[in-house]
Amino acid sequence: MKVLLVAPPKTGVYGSERYPPIGLGYIASILKSNSHEVDIKDCIILNWDENALFKYISEFKPDVIGITLFSQAFSSVESVLKRVKKEFPKLITIVGGPHPTALPEKVLVELPDADYGCNGEGEYTLKLLLDKIKNKDKSYVDVPGLIWRDGDKNKFNAKLEHEPVDDFGMPDWELINPNLYNVNSINIEEKTAVILTSRGCPFPCRFCVRLGKKLRLRKVENIYDEMIYLNKKYGIKKFHLGDEGFPINKQYVKEFCRFMIEKGDGFEFFASCGLRLNTLDSEMLELMKQAKFKREFNVGIESCVPKVRNNLMKKNLLQDDLINGLRLLNKHGFKPNGNFILGYPGETKQDILESIKIALTLPLLGANFSPFLPLPGSEETKTLIENGEIPENFDYSRIKMDSVLYAPKGMTPLEIDNLRKRAVFLFNIRPRVLFGKHLSRKNIVWSFFKFIKIFTPNFLLPKSMKREVK
Repeated sequence: MKVLLVAPPKTGVYGSERYPPIGLGYIASILKSNSHEVDIKDCIILNWDENALFKYISEFKPDVIGITLFSQAFSSVESVLKRVKKEFPKLITIVGGPHPTALPEKVLVELPDADYGCNGEGEYTLKLLLDKIKNKDKSYVDVPGLIWRDGDKNKFNAKLEHEPVDDFGMPDWELINPNLYNVNSINIEEKTAVILTSRGCPFPCRFCVRLGKKLRLRKVENIYDEMIYLNKKYGIKKFHLGDEGFPINKQYVKEFCRFMIEKGDGFEFFASCGLRLNTLDSEMLELMKQAKFKREFNVGIESCVPKVRNNLMKKNLLQDDLINGLRLLNKHGFKPNGNFILGYPGETKQDILESIKIALTLPLLGANFSPFLPLPGSEETKTLIENGEIPENFDYSRIKMDSVLYAPKGMTPLEIDNLRKRAVFLFNIRPRVLFGKHLSRKNIVWSFFKFIKIFTPNFLLPKSMKREVK
């Protein structure tokens, strides 16, 4: 069968839109190994509008189209699906990615023009589904992760967390071409590729959406083979490790570093999802330095107030581990940036002010203060819906990093927005941060853009940059 996999336009953190669709690359590899003809088109990197996409659909003539669905891209995906059914009524449509995985019971109701959905990892789900379609077999209960219709009922099967993950091989880089994503990118340098070392996360943070609960690690040898392939074919010399699972197991990090040091290829690395402050030790950090890891990265602090961070968020990060982890990083020459959430459910104004006060004392090079976002499928969002604090039909396409879509009881979104501005101003006006981070040649454009988005009155911002505060 001919399969077209599509990454549609989406919005989010500045620069994150230009992120390679690695998940589609893995799916393409599995489907091609099963004798399907596959292509990938990323509408953002190609600068395609809907008309350009449909021109290609008419040329490629696929039997199946699979679309990655982020909540922010819901309206564009909905529009594409409606037009597909109008112009190509026999074309089978499948949606997968974060939104269907978070809301498997709703996605086919929300998108009546989608024939199927994928709940979780899609490689084997699509492989088995296409076998069913080819054989005209409509018994779907044995296809793990499939979202499907049984008459007028919408059903979904349990997610598959396949192990070992090395069975997936590596993404089909010929269909992605990493060099398309490291030119004129705010986040990815030239000669850099994003690769994944793991799947899943065992931690129970309530604000997060886990696509897999069990940490499953790739063999270091297989990761290295992927690096060598990317280096020889595309000239890649730097690698972003783009999964949150990499730093969780410090023995794995040490193994990875020792392997790369021994190979001596001179590759450089960046833990783009950051490190966990309670999984560090001196040996690990020294090995990371020897393996040429970038010294600056993010650490998830979320709140400096223990009752908020651990009781409400379930971050499971003790205050001593937070302080000691930051001290250890600085001792070994690393430059951590802290991630913080403001306006978390159950948090008070005093909690927020206390968190900001403590954040100003921490040895951080930078900090990201973000409003709480009710992500679809997170445990916190489910509770907010159950308690009637946000509606069951909440429009998740409104989610943007600079918008305040929720405020804890006793507070307003405007108060949260003002507290965020206070935190950003107080933290970044200090000489150590201002001159050490924001006025550097590397960061000045990004910093200027971010400050404009946060502090400029909404009515002066273009539509694409406006903050929603309500």
